[in-house]
Amino acid sequence: MHLTRSTTRGPVASVATRLVPALAIALGAAFISLPGAQAEPAVTVQDVEAAFHQAEAMNEQVNQLGEDIKKTSKQIDDLSAEIAAQTAVFEQQREALGASIVQQQMNSPLGTTASLLGSGDPEAFINGLGAVQALNSSRTDALDSFSEVSAQRDNRKAQLADRRASMKADKKDAAKKQEKIQAKYREAKAELARLTAAQQTAFNSSDIDVDFEIPAGGRAKAAINFALAQLGDPYVYGGTGPNGWDCSGLVMKAYAAAGVSLPRVVGPQMSAVRRVSMSDLRPGDIVAYGDMSHDGIYLGKGRVVHAPRPGKSVEITGLGGYSVAGRVG
Repeated sequence: MHLTRSTTRGPVASVATRLVPALAIALGAAFISLPGAQAEPAVTVQDVEAAFHQAEAMNEQVNQLGEDIKKTSKQIDDLSAEIAAQTAVFEQQREALGASIVQQQMNSPLGTTASLLGSGDPEAFINGLGAVQALNSSRTDALDSFSEVSAQRDNRKAQLADRRASMKADKKDAAKKQEKIQAKYREAKAELARLTAAQQTAFNSSDIDVDFEIPAGGRAKAAINFALAQLGDPYVYGGTGPNGWDCSGLVMKAYAAAGVSLPRVVGPQMSAVRRVSMSDLRPGDIVAYGDMSHDGIYLGKGRVVHAPRPGKSVEITGLGGYSVAGRVG
């Protein structure tokens, strides 16, 4: 019996051994062919670069909103000071006019002209009439001035309300964009995590070595020296130093160290310099992407110092992606 069962089950087990893997392969193939069950497409380094670039481009929009908010805040302060000064004049004029009217009524309840008509001295009447006319003319001028100050103050108050509303809207917009930046950053990090370990290491590595002499002088050299001194510092959204930078923050502070005041954001920075051809680049020129989402400082020999993106530090890179250039001075 034992031998018989062993003999009869042997072929069955052998068949099962052959069928199970085959069945598994067939089921796997069927599953893969089902709608929605396709394997996730492989991510490329270019995909990850694009994801991080979207976040950085939005960061420049937030930087611009920040500059708009600063400008509006200064306008609010100036308007508030102007309104305070106009209010002081307004109150002084109102008190003076009120006192003048009260005094006139106290001196002559029936009116100055009526009092003069009752005078028996013609000469006194003529002199007094001239004084009344002068008083009325002076009061008219005072009333005109009072009305003008009042209108100006009301106008400034309306402007102040408008500036406050604008700043509130900009702050709200900036907060929304900052949330989107964080969402884009999380998406980019998720894309990065899908790369191989070797790809991730290469992707996050930064070149911080300058192996050639940079032929620059004056302000260009001073700006380059400042930027190179930041090599290895981390990229930080909105960073303007001293220990973290975004692209336009680094460019702005580099040229500030050279005695040149540049705007905060890439687009305005490029508008503030003289455009030059990419074929005519000199060390110290500012190079930027065509959509004004990123910039850096040209070093020569096709190399650029820039603050790239989160996860990396200030580094040396090539001219890939840069399509416009400008020169200070």
